[in-house]
Amino acid sequence: MLDRCDLTKKADEGSYDKTLGSYKERLNYLQRSLRDQQIPVIIVIEGWNTAGITMAVHEIIQALDPRGFTLHAIEKPTEEERAHPFLWRFWLRTPPRGRIALFARGWYSRAISEEMQKHAWEKTLSGRVGQINNFERQLHDDGTVILKFFLHITKEEQKRRLDERERNPLTAWLVTPSIWNIHRHYEDSLPLIDRFIEKTDTDYAPWTIVEAMDRKYAILKIYGTIVKSLEKRADSIREGKQKKAKQKDLPLPKKNPVKRKALPEKKYSREECQESLASLQIEMLELHYLLFKRKIPLMIAYEGWDAAGKGGNITRLTRYMNPLGYYVVPVAAPTEHEKQYHYLRRFIKHFPKGGDIAIFDRSWYGRVLVERVEGFCTETDWQRAYREINEMEEDFVNSSGGGIVKFWLEIDKDEQLRRFQQRANDPQKVYKITDEDWRNREKWDLYTEAVDEMLARTSTEIAPWTVIESDDKWYSRVKALKTVINTVQNLL
Repeated sequence: MLDRCDLTKKADEGSYDKTLGSYKERLNYLQRSLRDQQIPVIIVIEGWNTAGITMAVHEIIQALDPRGFTLHAIEKPTEEERAHPFLWRFWLRTPPRGRIALFARGWYSRAISEEMQKHAWEKTLSGRVGQINNFERQLHDDGTVILKFFLHITKEEQKRRLDERERNPLTAWLVTPSIWNIHRHYEDSLPLIDRFIEKTDTDYAPWTIVEAMDRKYAILKIYGTIVKSLEKRADSIREGKQKKAKQKDLPLPKKNPVKRKALPEKKYSREECQESLASLQIEMLELHYLLFKRKIPLMIAYEGWDAAGKGGNITRLTRYMNPLGYYVVPVAAPTEHEKQYHYLRRFIKHFPKGGDIAIFDRSWYGRVLVERVEGFCTETDWQRAYREINEMEEDFVNSSGGGIVKFWLEIDKDEQLRRFQQRANDPQKVYKITDEDWRNREKWDLYTEAVDEMLARTSTEIAPWTVIESDDKWYSRVKALKTVINTVQNLL
């Protein structure tokens, strides 16, 4: 794509100020319009060193209400960010509905600079392409407008600008040995960057190559592209013509049926289970220290019927674990603030860093269970979620080197009723039973259908489901611990 640029293009000096003024007025209006329509916008400015990224960002924000945008100047990741998967810190910087996130460099610069330092970087960079495309597609499908710009200049022009900066005492400090080193490898970097841009140029997140030899031409092209793209989006929504993704365009993951049983094949006494549990808890403590020592993260997600025993199961799992190395994330309905973002963001922000264990008491699977059955999202939304969840879990494992354990705690309908009644009659447990639990029970068949499809479409090789037969609480606790231990041993 870069070799097709005409780098001789220049702005018309006579009309520059007038054209730029018109663009600024329109962009200011569009910001307010998209805020009212609750449309999030991401603008990514990438390019060569000295190509004018800072200048472009400076000009764009002149037209914006500062209360409606956030600028992210992306530098090297912090130690905390390095301990998480690659895209974790960018997920946290995605904008809520109605706001603009402006990135002065983004996931592209970081992917290229970080991956080129690794062995077999061409292979790992190819993996980054898939992660980035999935990330951008998921945001687009949720309604985000994504605009990406690459500012292109020649090697000779870059050298001229670097020399100019070095001669100026106010800017000389910006020109470091590493920047000169990157300049010397311009020819080596050019085909890599070009290939990376080409593979991430999609309908939902297109690239605009900006010929940046002439600064004024570059500013007008960036402004013109932003204004035209946002006008198109605002007009389509205003006229009710916004094209929504059709289910036929969203291929569902293949089904891999998972059997559900409420009772184990063999009957175990409570004493046998408690004896096994004690030794397994000690083993889990030892493995937990090894995970921490080797900086391997682990996620454990608990789903299951109401009263299936998730809380008791988690308590026994963590009995001897070091509390400084694990945390439990209790998941409830999303808050009004959380609803302003892509639904996965509130879970991704709790993903564990290297060496930690994150235990989710309910999880992102609420989108294909509660939200599906109760009508809190559209059919397109929950059907799209199967693929998004599989991609998210695969990205976590591949980026972090960690693992995922997913439990479905199965009980039969009669056993659930018995436990509900027991809770309702026990002053120490009555707080555990709510009107919502009884309402959900009335939709048992609808939830059964949703559970079966969830297990079938999201039980993958990299993150399989384990069904825990939970009519017997003590057996279920033993099985869960054994499953976690086996997973950790494989990771180690």
